[in-house]
Amino acid sequence: QVDSGAVVSLLRRSAGELLGIDIDAGRPVELGSIGGGGTTAFVHEFTARFDDTITLSIPFAIAPTEEVPNLLGRLGVFDPLQIDFDGTVQETRISAPWLDKDRRRVWDTVLAAEKHIFTRWKDIALPPPACDVARRFVERAAQLLASYVGLMKLHSEYPAPLFIRSLLEVAVQFEYLLDDPAARAQRYLDFSHVTRHLKSKRIADNASGPSSTYLASSPLRTQGEKRNQSEYDRVVRQFLKPKSGKPWDSWYCMSIRDLAVAASKVGAKYPWTGEYQLLYALGSDWAHGGPMSTDSRVSTFASVSNGSFFICLMFYSRMLLGVSGEMILEAEHYKLLTELAKGAWH
Repeated sequence: QVDSGAVVSLLRRSAGELLGIDIDAGRPVELGSIGGGGTTAFVHEFTARFDDTITLSIPFAIAPTEEVPNLLGRLGVFDPLQIDFDGTVQETRISAPWLDKDRRRVWDTVLAAEKHIFTRWKDIALPPPACDVARRFVERAAQLLASYVGLMKLHSEYPAPLFIRSLLEVAVQFEYLLDDPAARAQRYLDFSHVTRHLKSKRIADNASGPSSTYLASSPLRTQGEKRNQSEYDRVVRQFLKPKSGKPWDSWYCMSIRDLAVAASKVGAKYPWTGEYQLLYALGSDWAHGGPMSTDSRVSTFASVSNGSFFICLMFYSRMLLGVSGEMILEAEHYKLLTELAKGAWH
């Protein structure tokens, strides 16, 4: 059993004898129970192996009786290991920590800086509507990062290239936005009318499944389509491709590759072109089910020493620094975000 309420791990007398232990030679300790009873047990240090990668020295109290359970308690177990209780599937998972001590310090510092920035968001000196649009981008990046961290906690970080690809795309759009915040924020909002009109039209004209059928037959359809068409007609001219006359697929009216090149102009703070060529290209192979994605579970840059975790933090740190402006950050927060933003995580 695994018992978070037990201070020390416990074995019955027969288990100690099976291991060839001189039980009474251990350090005596008084064990209590919820019912108020108590017994004297003897503590011994054992080397315990949980799997091929986890070996620990753990204190076990060996009882002089069989009337106790064999269980794992907190001491020497709960601190160095990650233990997850999932009652929904009646499963207990014991694994190595998803972050070591140093990386936890980095993660905690990023979270503290993030909290500070979001708390003082009203102090960010961005003109309207840029402040609202910038927050959308930062919150989207935070969602992606939190989703990836959730997979790391389950030691299932093999989809890392997908998150890196998405975060790169969000971060480089964010960089483009901040280069001319007021005008480009309005452009971003205008483009929402293009996507809303085109997507709703595709759903209604190609109804398949209960949700699409419901929307297509809605009594509000005519009114909604008229409103969407009106907004679309008002803004679409600024998003038309020169040759085809059709709207771009993005609000910035270029490919993500060209956007990375534009963001890597002379004097740019970050090497977007190189990162696009390396990270986005590899991530796209995963996103589209390319040969590399099916050839191995985890790509090289996603599997080495949690490298993917720091790549994700790199993009998020750039965004946090981009909106912090003149806001006063604690020295540790500013220094760490700056180092992460440069990619200096080793």
